[in-house]
Amino acid sequence: MNRQTILPANEQEWLILRIEDLTSTDMAALFSISPYLTNFELWHRKKDKIIIELEPTERMVWGNRLQDSIAFGIAEERNWEVERMKAYMRLPEVRLGSSFDFRILSGGLLEIKNVDSLAFQRGWLLDGDNLEAPPHIELQVQHQLLVSGEQLAFIGALVGGNRLILIKREPDPAIHEAIQEKAADFWMSIDASKEPQPDFERDAKFIASLYKYASPGKLLDATNNPELDAMVQQYVSLGKNLKEIESARDAAKAKLLMKIGEAEKVTGESWTISAGLVGPAHIAYDRAGYRSFKVFQRGVKNAK
Repeated sequence: MNRQTILPANEQEWLILRIEDLTSTDMAALFSISPYLTNFELWHRKKDKIIIELEPTERMVWGNRLQDSIAFGIAEERNWEVERMKAYMRLPEVRLGSSFDFRILSGGLLEIKNVDSLAFQRGWLLDGDNLEAPPHIELQVQHQLLVSGEQLAFIGALVGGNRLILIKREPDPAIHEAIQEKAADFWMSIDASKEPQPDFERDAKFIASLYKYASPGKLLDATNNPELDAMVQQYVSLGKNLKEIESARDAAKAKLLMKIGEAEKVTGESWTISAGLVGPAHIAYDRAGYRSFKVFQRGVKNAK
């Protein structure tokens, strides 16, 4: 299989390269195991060539800062030599691409994860001596092995800042075949402009971003449209339920405030209340335009 190795000149060039391929972080969305991205959103990103430049969170910033320390700490313990991988590799025939963390000079990839203790307990599977990373990470590493052609990879995770986990992985032909089949189907759907079915709960914000424009003066007559009628009734009903829930929650909060008085913090057997004072502040900012959405019912208060 033909492999390309590219050294991007800068981050923008790297982002442009990635939008043309399915990367190791994209692939989990096609298998419906990504915590961050749905198949529907991924499809539109690739179809419209949307380059996403994420504003780094504090966790992301510190994760990047700690990568070198974790990698070189692992290398010291294992008596390895490692180096950062700056190359972007791709399989052009199937439009799969990948970036990597580190290369072990004696052979193999090293994928670094800085893991919170609670996240480790919730998402990592320990069964006797068998340890598995969360499915999207396991798939990410198999994707990297496929694209790179390497025969060995390690997932190196620092858990809670003081516990090292090292998981050895070799290429899994069945998973590699499934990745290529998913990729082929995905790019065929792009060529045919056949978008996947959205997950309306997970995709709600993204769909709102797709339909943020309204044509001034455009009127859609939906008279005798039972499907839209049912959707409107569902929306209004959920709005009423939400108001009832918010009202009940506000009442519960009021009861709690009366009980705790001026206490800033309250601890119970399995819970903690933080009720500190937030001082006044003047905040000035520019608000981006957005699409308003209200449902009006005749003889009923407006539903927002």
